[in-house]
Amino acid sequence: MIGYLLAIGAAAIWSAVALSATRIVRYFGSYNYNLLRLLGIIVLFFPYIYINWQSIYFDQSIFTAIILSSIIGIIIGDTFLFICLKRLGPRRQALLFSMQIPFTIILAEIFLQTLPSLIELIGCGLIFLGIIIAIQFNRTIPDDDLENIQGDKYTGLFASIGLALCQSIGIILMKPALVSTDPIVVSYLRVIVAAIIMFSSLFFIKSNQLWERMKDIRKTIFSIFLGFMGMGVGMTMLIYALKYGNPGVISTLSSTMPIMIIPILWFVTKNYAGHLAVIGASLTCFGAGIIFLS
Repeated sequence: MIGYLLAIGAAAIWSAVALSATRIVRYFGSYNYNLLRLLGIIVLFFPYIYINWQSIYFDQSIFTAIILSSIIGIIIGDTFLFICLKRLGPRRQALLFSMQIPFTIILAEIFLQTLPSLIELIGCGLIFLGIIIAIQFNRTIPDDDLENIQGDKYTGLFASIGLALCQSIGIILMKPALVSTDPIVVSYLRVIVAAIIMFSSLFFIKSNQLWERMKDIRKTIFSIFLGFMGMGVGMTMLIYALKYGNPGVISTLSSTMPIMIIPILWFVTKNYAGHLAVIGASLTCFGAGIIFLS
C-alpha cells in the first residue's frame, strides 16, 4: 500500500512540475534544462548522501544497473521528455507518456516475471483507458502557449514514444538493485552518472547557449527548484514505491499525472475540461481504487 501511495504522490508532483516547466524548457532548451536541474540536485542532496553512503554501491551488479538506468532513463528518456514537452505542450506530452503503462507491464513480465494479478491488471487497464479519454477529449485553449504546438509535431510524437520506452526500461533495471539499497542514494547516483555524461558532452555541442541563458538568475533558480521537486522529490518517491510494489502497477499509478494536470489547468486557465475529460478522470480514479482495494 505504501508503494502505491508514493507512486500517486510522485504523479502529483510531476503534474505540477510539467505545467510549471513548459515555458522554462522553451527558454533554456530541452538538453540544457535537463542538465541544469541535475546539477542542482547534486548540490542539494549531497549532505544526505554523505551521511548515508555505504560500500555496497560499488557492488558490480548494483553499479551496472544504476549506470544503465541513468543513461536510458535520465539522459535519453528525460531529453525525449523535454523535446516532447517543448513541442507539444504538457497535455499532449502527458497523454503520450501514458504509453509507459503497457510497456512496463510487458517488460516486467518478460524480465522479472512479475505480472500483476488479474484484479490489478483490470485496474491498470481502467487507468490507461481513463487517461486516454480524459486527455484526448479535454477541451483545448485557443491561442494558449501551453496548448500550441511549436516545431515539428512528428518529432514530438517520436520523442514521446522513446520517452515511454526509456522510462519503462529504466524502471525494470532498477527493481532488482533496490532490494538491499537506499532509494535516495540510488536516485542520487543515477543523477550523478547522467550529469557527468551530459556535462562532458557540452564540449561537443556547438552554439550551446546554457551559460548565456543562465544570466537570467530568476529562471535559473526556478529551473533548479523544479528539478529538485521533479527529479529529487518525485523520482525518489517513485524509486521508493518501486522498492515496495509491483513495477507494472507502480508505473501505472505514477502515470496518472495526466489526470492531475486537468484540474490544475482548469484552475489556472478557468477553462472547463469538458464532460468526457471528467468521465475519463473518474474512470482512472475507479481503476486506482480497484488496485488499492485488491
